[in-house]
Amino acid sequence: MTVFAFIVKKVLSRMLFPVGQVLLLWLAGALIWWRRPSRKLGPLLMLGAGLWLVVLSLPVTGSWLIHRLELRNYQYADPADLVHQGVREVVVLSGGMHHGDISQSDRLSQGSLKRLLEGVRLWKQMPGAKLVLTGGSFVGGMSEGEAMAELARSLGVPPRSMVLETGSWDTDDQARRLRNLLGMRPFALVTSATHMPRSLAIFRAFGMDPMPAPADFRTKGTKLSFYSFMPQAGGLQGSEAAFYEFLGLAWLRLKQALGATPQGEKP
Repeated sequence: MTVFAFIVKKVLSRMLFPVGQVLLLWLAGALIWWRRPSRKLGPLLMLGAGLWLVVLSLPVTGSWLIHRLELRNYQYADPADLVHQGVREVVVLSGGMHHGDISQSDRLSQGSLKRLLEGVRLWKQMPGAKLVLTGGSFVGGMSEGEAMAELARSLGVPPRSMVLETGSWDTDDQARRLRNLLGMRPFALVTSATHMPRSLAIFRAFGMDPMPAPADFRTKGTKLSFYSFMPQAGGLQGSEAAFYEFLGLAWLRLKQALGATPQGEKP
């Protein structure tokens, strides 16, 4: 995928996310109201946009949507069980990073940091296993895979036990690049619990055999409170994260229904 195509895909897809939905609904209402001031549809659409924004901003909404994704793989991976299934590689998918003069731990986003820590936990209890760290850099400089490797070394993982993939931009690209390395043998796939259903589907579409090893749970142990029903930025972020994954799954299923198989998959 070219840089231009990647940017266009990301920008257009954002319009289907909660904030994009609210914006499109509000603009449609404003346009109708401007062109037909006497019609009630315009103001009703604008009011609906505001109410939809409130609903999506409720923490209970975001948590419910995220929980539906996390429930599909709600248990942490057992290292002994992975070894029993013949797993020899622990693959950690990157989840973003920060640039600048910052520490190793601050350089990784929350998702990347928690995924890496879970990957190291599994690796330490799987003698002889390899820790595969994947993720490139869209803006240049240090890649996400290299940033995770730097912190992994400080946590006691020797370079000889790590394999880096530093050219991918998204999950499809990670699966495509790792297929030659992993082939058909089983491996532990470490990523955020919300991202796990889509990641498993993508890697399996490439004919690979991932074993779920979820991390970065957002609903485990959480309970409803008075504040769960008050609009907050965190609630909107949760809804955005869930919509991102649900839309990604829908897009993958649409491509499969249309016969668009991943590049490199065996017929």
